[in-house]
Amino acid sequence: MQKLLLSLMTFLATASLSWSEIKMEGAKATLEKGNQRFAEGKSIAHTWQTGTVAKTGTLGQAPSVAVLTCSDSRTPAELIFDMGVGDLFVCRNAGGFDTPEVNATFEYGVAALGVHTILVLGHSKCGAVTATLEGKPVPGNISLLTKSLQPGIEKIHKEHSDLSKADQLNHAVEELTRYQMIEVIKNSELLQKAKADGKLQVMGAVYDVETGRVRFLD
Repeated sequence: MQKLLLSLMTFLATASLSWSEIKMEGAKATLEKGNQRFAEGKSIAHTWQTGTVAKTGTLGQAPSVAVLTCSDSRTPAELIFDMGVGDLFVCRNAGGFDTPEVNATFEYGVAALGVHTILVLGHSKCGAVTATLEGKPVPGNISLLTKSLQPGIEKIHKEHSDLSKADQLNHAVEELTRYQMIEVIKNSELLQKAKADGKLQVMGAVYDVETGRVRFLD
């Protein structure tokens, strides 16, 4: 019984594909499989993290995958992709858009930590995108968010004026995700060079807050 329990604990401690094991060519498949486990209620990465905490605490971090996503409480990237401590390098703000600070963070991830993949993750029913589409006055500094998101979705009203608000929002989320995939590279010479040298790839995906499923964009 003790031997079985020890084997189970060892498996759980190493089940999450850790920071040194996510390869560039297999990053998408790794994230897809992790999301499948999450959506099916079979997550394993967070059931046993003590070993990983000790490992990263001693050796430091070296995440392979960076994620730009929304601050929405329903979009915790580590849970969505069934990843654990040390696996992902995440930047979040309302709407999930590039800023100089986000860009600098990803530059650090690529230059100093070994990040080879940046995933821009949008999500359904995004409040920040909804507010931007509606175009109504917003209080305080919230207008900074809507102004930043507007360039990525400015064509939605013109090209999809016949659609319902829900369908317009779905189009806007995907459009914004694709736009940010371009922006995060365009705004950094360092990231441009890494991508040109084949050391960095950028992917986009949309998370469904109702099903827990992630759909990767072509």
